[in-house]
Amino acid sequence: MSRLANFLEQLRNYSHRLCIEGGGGPSYTYGEMLEQLDQWTLRFDKLNVEPGCVIGVRADYSASAVSALLAIFARNAIAALIPRTHDSTRFLSDACAAALLELSVDGGYEWWPISSPNTHPLMDRLRAAGESGVVIFTSGSTGLPKAALLSIESFLYKFRSTGRCFRTLAFLLLDHVAGLDTLFYTLASGGTLILTLRRDPPSILQLIDSHRVEVLPTSPSFLRLLCASRDGNKHDLSSLKVITYGSEAMDPSTLSRLNARFPNAQISQKYGTTETGSPRSVSRGNDSLWLKIKSDGVETNVIDNVLWIRSEGLMLGYLNAPSPVNEQGWYCTGDLVDVDGDWIKFRGRVADTINVGGEKVAPAEVEQSILELDFVRDALVSGELHTLLGQVVTAQVALTPSSPSRAEAVKLIRQHCQACLARYKVPVRIDIVVGELTNDRQKAQRVRASRVEE
Repeated sequence: MSRLANFLEQLRNYSHRLCIEGGGGPSYTYGEMLEQLDQWTLRFDKLNVEPGCVIGVRADYSASAVSALLAIFARNAIAALIPRTHDSTRFLSDACAAALLELSVDGGYEWWPISSPNTHPLMDRLRAAGESGVVIFTSGSTGLPKAALLSIESFLYKFRSTGRCFRTLAFLLLDHVAGLDTLFYTLASGGTLILTLRRDPPSILQLIDSHRVEVLPTSPSFLRLLCASRDGNKHDLSSLKVITYGSEAMDPSTLSRLNARFPNAQISQKYGTTETGSPRSVSRGNDSLWLKIKSDGVETNVIDNVLWIRSEGLMLGYLNAPSPVNEQGWYCTGDLVDVDGDWIKFRGRVADTINVGGEKVAPAEVEQSILELDFVRDALVSGELHTLLGQVVTAQVALTPSSPSRAEAVKLIRQHCQACLARYKVPVRIDIVVGELTNDRQKAQRVRASRVEE
């Protein structure tokens, strides 16, 4: 029996457990969610969705979206997860989609067939193996989003045994690999997925209280906002047992504040990429930035401080770009790390490194220094072209409501950086900005935000 068949059979064993609640809609048991899966199977029969067909899926979490996704996989078809905040045309073309299925949170849907869809040898390879698949798009932070094709059989390798049964908040978006990982982990363990319509700190804090959320999977950027929010004192957050974070480097200051605010929660760093999935990992401790990848079937190597991964869950390749996997099956993640035996600590991306007159600067190091200041809510450091030095360091900083004046804040930030960083790492310009420094996936976006005029 295939891994997918085993996975679906396990869901049937949870028939009377609560599967999905929240999001402004009714709650669903696993049995009711699987009934919707059967309904989608009948719809796909009428729509002539054949094995190997690529269906673009644009949706946030809902019982209908989860059941439709599983129904696509169950018929050995391929789901292309289309970001909701972008025009779908290019994504559908790159994914070789034959149709777009758009789902609303209330269970409604629209279906648009696509004439003469593209094809790709990697799709043919997956079809020949008789396996279902998923296309996940990278964030596009270093160019156009890349369409990564993964086999569902390979993706499910780490879900062979069930984990702890929790009430988990569906915070990370469904079109993101970490969001898909949250979904499968929750279902595999028979847990309950708590849906949300909004992803701002006040809404999330209220949801943790009202729905007794036990697991919050999110990003360091969002956790910084959460720690700065004054709404936490208004809610009972005692149900929260686990906080996981990933997708970008965490700073020690935020981690310390997080531990102080949630002293009874387990705080764990997770790691994953669109290309590798999210292998199982363990943090050295609640207050530690060191992590160990401990999944069976996953190998790691560090070359010149850059992490490489070889795993069973590795993607088949990109549909719209050359494969980054070498002949030995190793994938270069582009993540800069420090090493201590089996433990690794992330210090940024190679692509984000700033070259100041031949000296290398990791933006995360400068950000961490700025975030040590109590009046700083968030910080984002980037490189800017310079005629003589090649690049210089610049910073965007968001302040807390109790911060000093903008001019005084800039002066204090510069003094602090000069005291704890090498001269070439000190930002030559510090912009105080309004708005958030994160994108729709609650991840730092290295583009300039709106500057506050002095």
